[in-house]
Amino acid sequence: MKFTYYSFKGLFSPVSSLLAGLYLCVSLSGCQSGDEINALEQTNPDDFLVLFSDTTTVKLSTVAWDSTMTGGAARMLVGRYVDPFFGKMHSTAFFQPTVVTSFSLPEKAVYDSLVLKLPYDKYYYGDTTKTLNLTVHTLQADILVKSNYFNNNTTTFDETPIGKKSFKPSPNQVNSVRFKLDDVLGKKIFDQSAANLLTTNEQWINIVKGLVVMANAKDDASVIGFKTSSDSTVVELHYHTDEKDGVTKGVGTFKVTAEYNQILADRAGTELAKLPVNSRTALPSEQSGNKVFIQGGPGLMARADFPTLRGLKDVKYSVPNRAFLRITPYKNSVVKGIFGAPATIHVYYCDKNNQFITSSGQPIPLATLGGTSQPTAVVGSYVNDLFTNTEYYLFDVSSQFTSILASESADANGLLFVTSALSANTYPETQTEFAQSLTRLVIGDQKNTVEPGAKLQLYYTTLKP
Repeated sequence: MKFTYYSFKGLFSPVSSLLAGLYLCVSLSGCQSGDEINALEQTNPDDFLVLFSDTTTVKLSTVAWDSTMTGGAARMLVGRYVDPFFGKMHSTAFFQPTVVTSFSLPEKAVYDSLVLKLPYDKYYYGDTTKTLNLTVHTLQADILVKSNYFNNNTTTFDETPIGKKSFKPSPNQVNSVRFKLDDVLGKKIFDQSAANLLTTNEQWINIVKGLVVMANAKDDASVIGFKTSSDSTVVELHYHTDEKDGVTKGVGTFKVTAEYNQILADRAGTELAKLPVNSRTALPSEQSGNKVFIQGGPGLMARADFPTLRGLKDVKYSVPNRAFLRITPYKNSVVKGIFGAPATIHVYYCDKNNQFITSSGQPIPLATLGGTSQPTAVVGSYVNDLFTNTEYYLFDVSSQFTSILASESADANGLLFVTSALSANTYPETQTEFAQSLTRLVIGDQKNTVEPGAKLQLYYTTLKP
């Protein structure tokens, strides 16, 4: 660990209280039993040095969650994209349109069409200039029978599609994508409605247990986000009546009340091919091309450890002041308009088994966070410094480093990086951006010859020798 020395005077005003405590400890250590202390002499700032180091070892690894809770998300994710770093990414949306309120058809209504409307929510991952080929299928099982769904779950469906559409997504320009669905199904729904036999959700599920929207297995385009709120994604039954004054058109609407995203990754042939699917085991950066990976959806986190940090406890008469971690995205991994860098990265304190550690100091397993034991995150915002032509995240991890130094345990605690804040739910990713996006980040370790991406900036104060 290499240090640069600074004169203390005027450098860090927050350090003054630490210096006073340090001087007091040094003074008291020289007192014998029975000594009388009449006064405490004013500390001379010139007796101290502020040391700076940015060469501390930062050990990086990648951690994969066993599964990610994707049920009840506010966003449907549909599409396929081959990511040069993360492999073949595939997301499929399973959902249940339901009868929210019954509607009745006019006596002389005539069937027109059955339409699925998917409004964009402006999220995308991949290349939207390429054609995406989506199909709609009916489910063979009711997804409402389960309360929790994860990214690796599936529900059986009919192989024959009831609707299809090929298009280049325009999430920032067009409001929604519309699929014309099979007329056989549409007329069946129409006839049941006309006979007043479609007034409850149970009657509806007897006809349509649910729907799934998926991309063609050969697509290499993008993954698109669609809204799932009850007033957004809908199945519409269109009809008209011939009146004396002309044709009157009408729409009956079935709204989505349950949904989950299946988000899968084929990492064969990538540097993540050896990634353990076990959150207790991390993949060292040395085994993944001297890089680590963060991605929502499938649930990838980066972990940082500081194996030499505890050595600071052996430096006499020294007080740690501030610690900043600077993370730089790996070169060419951020491409504007295809996969941008996350707006923020959230850092959590964790133990050797990749379990979050709360403010009370207790390790909380990822899958059983729950209750009031929510860990506290340090947030770093994405900085694009045009003046220096650098892009990075900067985290003030001073409190985490204080905890590491103060720990009496020899077990290694570290930091976990995710793409959004987590919650205090039983499954901490529930309905978070981390669970309903494929937003990702690649970071080179300190030995990466192309783009070393992790640097610890450490300040502490010590007595002059």
